[in-house]
Amino acid sequence: MNRENESRLWAKLKSGDIDALNKLYIIHADPLYDYGIKLTRDPESVKDCIHDLFLDLYKYRKKLSKEVNVKYYLLKSLKRKISERSSSKIILLPPDQDFSATIYKDEDGCIEEKIIEREYENELNLSVSNALNGLTRSQLRAISMRFYENRTYEEIAVNMNVSIETARTTIYRAIKTLRHKVSY
Repeated sequence: MNRENESRLWAKLKSGDIDALNKLYIIHADPLYDYGIKLTRDPESVKDCIHDLFLDLYKYRKKLSKEVNVKYYLLKSLKRKISERSSSKIILLPPDQDFSATIYKDEDGCIEEKIIEREYENELNLSVSNALNGLTRSQLRAISMRFYENRTYEEIAVNMNVSIETARTTIYRAIKTLRHKVSY
């Protein structure tokens, strides 16, 4: 399917057309699965993430950007979903294993698309960096312990000398702040 047709389907999806969502699913489900299975070896988790992705597309359709590269948007969104599901670990691939590049390539790929991808990634990195700078010191510490050190809420509470509920609330508020400030 060419980009023009995908753009039409995207516009129809934004206006609430469930058939457009179904067509996008039919077109992209298999390539998304192939990509997802390279990020995590759990086929059921990949399938769940793909389904969640398409449910979210419909649920938040009014907030979607008008002009997007649909394939790239779906790949990035799936990667984010898998990362969130995988105990909230961020998937960092070595540069020699960037699977999105091999899947994203198509016969009419051009340098402009690569520039747009780089700009998108740079904007996202800047957005994340700015969002992290907006967190309090305790929020940063709690997020770091929870998601980078894989500590339990109980361990975080002991380490920060707070109750378990306070540790949970701190992390919840930090995530809420990050979601609000990061545009993707």
